[in-house]
Amino acid sequence: MDIVDTQVHANLLGTEVTLAIMDALGIQGLLYDECAEAAEDGALYPGYRLANRAFRSIGPNAEAAALRYPERFAFLMRVDPLDPGIECWIDTLSAAPGFKALRTLVIDPGQGALFESGGHDRLLEAARPHNIPVFVTCPNRVPHLAQYAERFPDIQFVIDHCGAAFDAPPGDATIDDAMAMARYPNVAYKWAHAPSFLSNTPYPFPDLDRKLRRAVDAFGPERVMWASDYTASRRRANWGESLFAIRHCPSLSAEEKTWILGRTARNLLKWHPFEPTLSISS
Repeated sequence: MDIVDTQVHANLLGTEVTLAIMDALGIQGLLYDECAEAAEDGALYPGYRLANRAFRSIGPNAEAAALRYPERFAFLMRVDPLDPGIECWIDTLSAAPGFKALRTLVIDPGQGALFESGGHDRLLEAARPHNIPVFVTCPNRVPHLAQYAERFPDIQFVIDHCGAAFDAPPGDATIDDAMAMARYPNVAYKWAHAPSFLSNTPYPFPDLDRKLRRAVDAFGPERVMWASDYTASRRRANWGESLFAIRHCPSLSAEEKTWILGRTARNLLKWHPFEPTLSISS
């Protein structure tokens, strides 16, 4: 099975350690989301503040990994909708080998107000010519994604972290709002951090079975992708547990598992499995 993990902060592990774990678990590809700990001002480094106080994320380790191991690593980049040079920045990112997607976070009240009022339009207009997916983390604000899905039907959106509320008690977050977004064909669903947000049981997390089945029934397996988010979720589930909870999920067919664990990501990210070039001697 071609397995792709669509979110790991691999800079916290190191590229070689990450590769060793991927090899041990049978993971072929990884979407690198470079991020370290949050600063006092809420910035998620690496990156830097711009003159208007917008934060521009960078991913030196992610880019290096994608250049060195293009068959194993691709990367996304977090973008601030208030970046005054966002058009040029997305143009630059789109030229980088291994760049596959954007991600925007709607966490604090200021970000929420901007998101709800249509303040991400400029970001999406800049992304549109490049035909790249946009991952959206918007806990408690998922219904407000609808306005963007309607205005930008040609952009592929991906709901991050199961669409769960970050402030819900562990295991008790709901996914009702995210399921309602399945009516938009340009919205996909990332099954990430599920043991942390949606489960109250130990591995193999049997209480997740019904919720994952619901997501697959709503979106179809071709719009559901898996991510371990291992470095952020390892207190609840190790990398292997996150993966094998799906591989051994009793309510999913083998075909559905193939989509969720890799094919959906390959299709939406336009990241085809690596095929080495064979040299033919004369």
